Amino acid sequence: MSVFRRRRVHLTTPKEWTPDAGTLLLYEVLDAPGALALAARAPTEPCGLWIEPEVGYPLVLLARDLLTSARIAPLVEVVYGRDEANRLVLEELLNGRAAPEESSLAGLVLPGGAPQPVRVWTSEGADLRRPGAVVPLDDDLSSHS
Repeated sequence: MSVFRRRRVHLTTPKEWTPDAGTLLLYEVLDAPGALALAARAPTEPCGLWIEPEVGYPLVLLARDLLTSARIAPLVEVVYGRDEANRLVLEELLNGRAAPEESSLAGLVLPGGAPQPVRVWTSEGADLRRPGAVVPLDDDLSSHS
């Protein structure tokens, strides 16, 4: 069994957002901006968020939203549904480090960073990827309404 389980949920679901034993849930929120929904539900167990931002949504605003969530909920993993270059920028910003020089946000730092390290992944087929790591994903694609 994978350490990650993807679950698509509605913000209004009455079901508690609790992880399965031995897994870390990656929430993909269907009816609200994911970062804000995670903060609103404030899970107590370490969790992740699957983000597929709209084209044109500024990366710096996404980083700000995720940083806010990480300060309210124990966000430790993010799956970013866009390109690898922006995955790196997002991870640096969330962890209080400067955006890489080759990025459009070169040198930008979000003060403080997340209270605990946040790893940012991209997805490829049934795998999650980041430099030096490939992890299979258990998909629970049922909507909980």
